Amino acid sequence: MRRLRSKFMFIVCFALIVALMIPQSTYALSNPSVPTGLTAAAVSGSQINLSWKGVGEASQYYIYRSNSASGVYTYVGAVTGTNYSNTGLTPMTTYYYKVQAINSAGSSDYSSPAWAVTPAELDTSSILSDRISGSDRYETSANIAEMGWTASDYAILASGENYPDALCAAPLAAKFDAPILLTSKNKLEEETKGQFSYLNVKKVIIVGGEGVISAKVEQSIKNLGIEVSRAAGLNRYETSLLVAKMMGNFDEAVIATGEDFADILSIAPIAAQKGMPILLTPGNSLSKNLKDILSTQARKTYVLGDISILSDAVVNQLPAPQRLGGSNRYDANTQIIQYFANDLDLSTCYAATGEAYPDALSGSVLASLSKSPVLLVKKPLPSGTEKLIENNASRIQKIVAFGGTGAVSDSLLESLTQSNGAQSGSLAAPANVVANPLGTGQIHLSWNAVSNASSYAIYRSTSYSGTYNQITTVGVPYYTDANLSSGVTYYYKIKAVNSSAASAFSNSVQAATLTDTGFLQAPDNFTVTPLSSKEIYLTWSPVDNAFTYNIYRTTADTGNYVLLASVNRPYYTDESVTLGTTYFYKVQAAYSGGTGPYSKVGAGAPLLKGDTLTVPANVTASGIDSASIMVTWGVVNNATYYQVYRSTSFSGTYSIAGTSPLTYLIDEGLVPGMTYYYKVQAVSSAGLSDFSTIAYAVTGAGAVGPAAPDNLVATVLGSSQIYLTWNGVYNATHYKIYRSTSSSGTYTLIDTIVNPYYTDRNLTPGTTYYYYIQAGGDFDTSPKSNTVHARTSN
Repeated sequence: MRRLRSKFMFIVCFALIVALMIPQSTYALSNPSVPTGLTAAAVSGSQINLSWKGVGEASQYYIYRSNSASGVYTYVGAVTGTNYSNTGLTPMTTYYYKVQAINSAGSSDYSSPAWAVTPAELDTSSILSDRISGSDRYETSANIAEMGWTASDYAILASGENYPDALCAAPLAAKFDAPILLTSKNKLEEETKGQFSYLNVKKVIIVGGEGVISAKVEQSIKNLGIEVSRAAGLNRYETSLLVAKMMGNFDEAVIATGEDFADILSIAPIAAQKGMPILLTPGNSLSKNLKDILSTQARKTYVLGDISILSDAVVNQLPAPQRLGGSNRYDANTQIIQYFANDLDLSTCYAATGEAYPDALSGSVLASLSKSPVLLVKKPLPSGTEKLIENNASRIQKIVAFGGTGAVSDSLLESLTQSNGAQSGSLAAPANVVANPLGTGQIHLSWNAVSNASSYAIYRSTSYSGTYNQITTVGVPYYTDANLSSGVTYYYKIKAVNSSAASAFSNSVQAATLTDTGFLQAPDNFTVTPLSSKEIYLTWSPVDNAFTYNIYRTTADTGNYVLLASVNRPYYTDESVTLGTTYFYKVQAAYSGGTGPYSKVGAGAPLLKGDTLTVPANVTASGIDSASIMVTWGVVNNATYYQVYRSTSFSGTYSIAGTSPLTYLIDEGLVPGMTYYYKVQAVSSAGLSDFSTIAYAVTGAGAVGPAAPDNLVATVLGSSQIYLTWNGVYNATHYKIYRSTSSSGTYTLIDTIVNPYYTDRNLTPGTTYYYYIQAGGDFDTSPKSNTVHARTSN
């Protein structure tokens, strides 16, 4: 026995010695834990940096990427540390990431997803250019209106032949958020008529009497079913007073003679932006009516012209007068823009000929929408205009010409965009600084590049007037500030820097990081609908910024809710139900940074045989023409008839559009170009079914052929690719893409496609390409879209 015990002890000791000699890693046979704390930060248009908390038992990490939160995630790389830089990405694109921990035993589950948006790569080498034009002044004004408005209850109609009455139209147009359209005296121009229809205009205000726009034109507008009113006095002075009265209250006004159009056109977009009426008066007298309206309303006036244009006798009667002018119309234009520079956004500037009024008049209210100035130009480019552009080169990103090449030639437009010579000496402060939150812990900053700057110093504070501390220096005009606290407002200022100087601070900008509960709302309109003895259907309104929805269920309202499913759509069919049981549900929106609050609780039980009517299925809506939509659905057993409900928004109020004993309804008398939403309910003597799922359709624009594609945008994707996007066109079956290497050159058809986007590949580096699009239908081809251009990188 003693020998046996000794032998046993020897075996035990030997086993312990062997165990101690084996490396500890040999025993790490379990899968690693899931990585946590994954964050994604975009550092440029082509790079996103990832970081996460390390897992002790992991030997490396696999990184996966997708272009949608619920899409297929593809392996992109592996690292041994807890950081990874994903490069070669596309600007202005959202990327989603997951990370997996790996060791010799296997892999962990995926981490929670994180996402980031790559910023646009800024082309800071030159000022971009564009043009809004037509075959004549009337088509140009129509195209300008189309650029600024997709719909408008009002339109302002002015003469395209005679300027005095028309000059005061811009502030009135801004008052009614309306475009300015032009017409000739005795004929309503077709382009103008077309815009009335396209914009669904309900009321036109004519500026000027029948001497400039006849009663015949007025009647033509009324024949279109549009209400018409006039602002017309005995002369230009009385007309301007009537326009001012239509505008209502104001505290500043512009005073001019109305004997010339140039100075008024220079201030028109500013007057429109600031709600200042343009009042006309003779150079040597001031009417009682004008004095009365100024004395009761205006605290300040801006006087256009020197003493030779408006006498001191007139100016001395005005409230707090401020003279504005120059040695000529072009000098006055730059002086006016410089005076109001703090009220303007120079990132986009418009240019129009200073020798005629129609294009600048039509464009003035469009310019006011973006607080942009209108430059009056001629060839050769006036030195003051050239100097204005040079001094603001860091602020100006784009110059858009109003009118065709006969008004502003291509060479003149090119000289405008090349007047941004490098500034020597002191550096300009960074302009157009923008701060946007990218989630609960990141804020993305961007600004215009500064000539001669080699880097930018970024300062941050948690209050506007607090201490700004430098947080980093970057060599590009953008930066993503990461690892911030959620729900906190941060303030930023930026300096441009080179080896010999630093600029003044930029303007302060602010942005608040998002909060989990504030970023996501509770799902609304949550409904629970039993479909059969085996199915219960759940639906809710989509939640902005949600990636997925978590669905919870219990069999007792006060019981423990268990996660049933996570889906990426606002509906779900529960097929795991038991007959005779009532189920309670609630839904929660989720994204990479967390989850939102719960929806209200909904309850339902599987249907017994012979229960109430089932829900109409297979509901579809199809546009028939510009005023009609057909709604169809499947038969519901025992239904006597069906009620069809309509709304103009998915989650809006639904009203009965009609009833039908058949499985279709044609809804008529609709508005062209409008999206309508429908749901259907079955009806019998026993009661009503629940509502069907929602279907929608868009009415046509009312034209025989498709309309011209609008909002065409060209985005450079690198040295050999340009990406084009535009708004889809109703009734279009295909789109034709045309390209040229000069704005006035020959455009060649390069492709025909069915989708409203296109990537032009295999291009030459460092080359400018020009594009326009035409929509094609079954029997017709649309007019050309606007022309855009972009330059591939070198």
